[in-house]
This record gives sequence, structure tokens and C-alpha cells, in this order.
Amino acid sequence: MRFDVAGKYDVIVIGSGISGLICALELAKKNKTVCMLAKEAVTEGSSLYAQGGIAVPLSESDSVEKHLQDTLNAGTGLINIDVAREIIAHSGSSLEQLISYGVNFDLTKQNKIHLTKEAAHSTSRVCHVGGDASGRYITKVLVDKACREPNISISQGTVALALLTDERKNANGVLVEDVTRNHYALLADDIVIATGGIGQIFTNTTNPKVCTGDGIVMSYRGGAELQDLEMIQFHPTGLFDKGEPFLISEAIRGEGGKLKNIKGEYFANRYHEQGELAPRDVLSRAIFFELEKTNSSHVFLDISNFDKDYFKSRFPSIYQTCLDRKIEFFEIGIPVAPAAHYFIGGIKCDLSGATNIGNLWCVGECASNGFHGANRLASNSLLECIVSPHFLVEQLSENSKVTLNNVNHFEIDLDLKEYDDDIVFRMTADLKRNNSNTLGLIRTKSVLSKHLDYLTSLFELLNPDKLSLNCQVQELKNMILLSFLICQAALKREHSLGVHYRQDFMSLPSEFKHSISRKNTELYWLSQMSSSSLTANLR
Repeated sequence: MRFDVAGKYDVIVIGSGISGLICALELAKKNKTVCMLAKEAVTEGSSLYAQGGIAVPLSESDSVEKHLQDTLNAGTGLINIDVAREIIAHSGSSLEQLISYGVNFDLTKQNKIHLTKEAAHSTSRVCHVGGDASGRYITKVLVDKACREPNISISQGTVALALLTDERKNANGVLVEDVTRNHYALLADDIVIATGGIGQIFTNTTNPKVCTGDGIVMSYRGGAELQDLEMIQFHPTGLFDKGEPFLISEAIRGEGGKLKNIKGEYFANRYHEQGELAPRDVLSRAIFFELEKTNSSHVFLDISNFDKDYFKSRFPSIYQTCLDRKIEFFEIGIPVAPAAHYFIGGIKCDLSGATNIGNLWCVGECASNGFHGANRLASNSLLECIVSPHFLVEQLSENSKVTLNNVNHFEIDLDLKEYDDDIVFRMTADLKRNNSNTLGLIRTKSVLSKHLDYLTSLFELLNPDKLSLNCQVQELKNMILLSFLICQAALKREHSLGVHYRQDFMSLPSEFKHSISRKNTELYWLSQMSSSSLTANLR
């Protein structure tokens, strides 16, 4: 089918979270014309729901090296140390940039940025805004600024369906469906994928509904390499409630909140010497095993040691949510259970976000540059989101470009089959439930093998390799293909490492390697390397 070109820009940014917004703003400063595509409202994405804050070594007792060491300890051997050091070293300047945009961080009585402590950090270094609403406040400031920037066009309710490439397989456009259900191509010299995570492939997740991995799968179909797809972080304390998914900030545990089972027993120290401040993967599994022991669906986060007025002012969003949902949080505790939270794997890239596809870049949660290793350190995600865009913009600005004036349309082979809405809905629900049972906190060969067979059977029903113009169907195709690639990588990584816990292979690996998935290529392994070597291999 033929699709006409409706617009041409210097850069298209797919996604409207914090990293995408910073990219757009910094590119606009360099007189680049930017089109930002938002799947739903421009504010809807994981960034909006980020509570904790940004990890930055600001105190006199802290340093880049101490922060780096905590990051390495959490990442269990799979971190690219050069990438991690660079990101942490630029944390202070990137924080200052946010402040210059108009972000007002919470301050102490001494008028200094208030720093709190989260799991696996050796000291307090997490800056926050609005108590427990950092993502919401930062996103609002950036959106307001982007909306006033004449070089930035924001297209809300616009779904990116496919990455378009030229005869040399370089990215040069995107096929989209806009809010009026029109389909057309948009061209650009460079494409930036900033589509966030994949939590919606699971039943229980802290991610909003837009997080279905579209940008990651789109890049894969275009030839991009994906890295460490099996590395999915589950947050220990998702609110266990029938309402919309809601995260209970790690900062509560950092300031003294304690976990207890339904019998009222505190248990965290039985699993790790750091107790409630153990790395997320350890604590999530501790809760999982405690739920099995007590035959229960949740544990409680005990906050009885907090002063009520302090808790209300420090964690206003959590306080109000518990009130609205009629949770007796001071008397009984906050009911919590692990939930799919952060995708450590993603599109393989270097520090600047460059992929193995010409003119294709990625930034934020969908990117995998080696910063998080096998287990992300708390609040390093927003740190990456505010730092990495600056490396990307700097590198992109230096690239010479070829004009696209001669391209006026694209021909794309489509899946024209009509699918029943109810069947698509049921298949999506089944996929989420089966993923939760097999790709979650505890994995085994027998379960993963059966799940791979199930996913393969779905290929025959929906043909994920062929594009559909039905957004719901295409979203499901993306979720099926991504689930298959994750399951395949989890099955082939026959050891336990960080968030990847194989109950049948619990020992650590003899050598730390990244799993690499690429279209029409068998999954392969890449040894850990420095960032300079990574850049050389990518280009």
C-alpha cells in the first residue's frame, strides 16, 4: 500500500517522556526542527509516574566514585563502567540544566537540595520534587517549555507504526496513525526512539498503558540490535489494590518503612543483611518467597514509625492515594507486592544513543547502553534520562545530513486481515497473564520452553512480522514478538544474574556477557567491553 509523505523535519522524536523532551528542547536550541510524537497525551508515560527522584552525588561526603561503586554493586558485573562513570560525572551539570528550565527541587531548611536514601545506595543522594511526585513536576516543566518552542511540533494521539528506511537501510522516516486515524509518512534526517518501557506485557505493572514496547520492536524490525532483553526489573512495592497501578516509593523504606507479612512478622533481614534497603531484585524475590510461605497475595509496608504530618508532606501523592482508596495505612500498613517496573534491556546503543542503524538513535528506558547492568540502582533511571540526551544532541549535531526532498511516498506490504476486537482483547489478557507466570521473578527451563511454544503458536494466528493498520492489533503483535524475544533470551541465559533468576541455574556466570537479539540472526553473546570499543563496534 502507498503512503504519502506529509511532513519533513530535521529530527523526529518518538515518545514524550523526560528524555525525549530534553532531546527536543536541546535540539531546538540548535535550530533543528523537531517533531515529537506522543502515543496519547504528551504527558502520558512512565516519566509522569516516577516518584523517587534523581540520584546525584551532591553531599560533601559523597562522590562520583562512591555513586559509581553503588551502581556497580547493584548491576552485578554486567555494567559498562565507562558509560556509568560518564553519566554519573555529568549528573551535576544536567541537574543544573533542569533547574535552569524551571524545575524547583525540594529544599532543606538550610536552602540546600534535600537528599534522601533509597535501596542499595550507601548514602543519601536522591533529589526529589513535590515530595513523591518528581516525575510529574519535571514533566510538567519540560512540556510547558516545549509547547512554547517554535522549532518543536508536538503531535498528540499519534501512533508510530513502523520505522522507514532508505535503500542503504538507514532510518529516514516513520509511518504514523494520527488521532483522526489518518495514515501517512513523516521524514527526518534523524529518528530518536524515546518510547519508554514494556511493563504492559505483564498483568501487574507500575507502567501506564502506553508502555507496550512499540519503539523497541519497531527498531528491531528495522534491523536494530536489542540487548539483554531478559533483564526486567520488578519493583518490590507496587500498591496491591484493585485500582489503577500505583507505585509505593522506595524512599519510604529509605526513611524507615519496614516490610511485614500478613502474620505481622518483619522478614526482610532474613533474606539480606541490608533488609528493606537490599537491591531491588533481592527484595522482590524475598517478598515473592514470603508470599509463597504465607499463602498470601501481598505483604504490608509498615509506616507506623512515621509522624503523620511529616508523611503527608513528604509523600503527598502516596498519602492521598491511600486515603482515596480507603487503605488503613497507618493502622495496618500499605498492602504491596512486586510489579513489573523497569526494562533494563532495550535497543543496543552507545553512550550517545547511536544504534547499529544509520540515523537511528535511542534514549531513556528503551535504550540499553550498559549503565544499569543486570539490576538498576534506584533513581539511576531519571539520572540517565536527564544526562544521556545531552550526549545524543552533541553527537547528532556533528553529523552531516543528506536532504530527503526527492522522497514523496513509501510502499509497504500490510496485513489486511480483519481481527475481531473481542478476540484481540482476550488474546492480550492471556498474553499478559502467561508472561507474568513465566517471565517474572522466578524462571525455569521447563516453564520457559512451554511459554516459547505458546508464543510461537500466536505467530501463526497474528503474523507479528507483518504490519497492521489496526493500532490495537499492531500493539498486540509488538507485545507478542517482544515477549518471544525476551523468553528466548531468558531461556538461553543459563545462570542467574541480577534480575534474571533461574531457579534451575542459580550460580553466577563464569564470564559476564550481553545477550544480543537481531532480526534474521540467531541470538548471540557479546562480552563486556569499554564504551570506546562499543562505539567502534556499533559504527
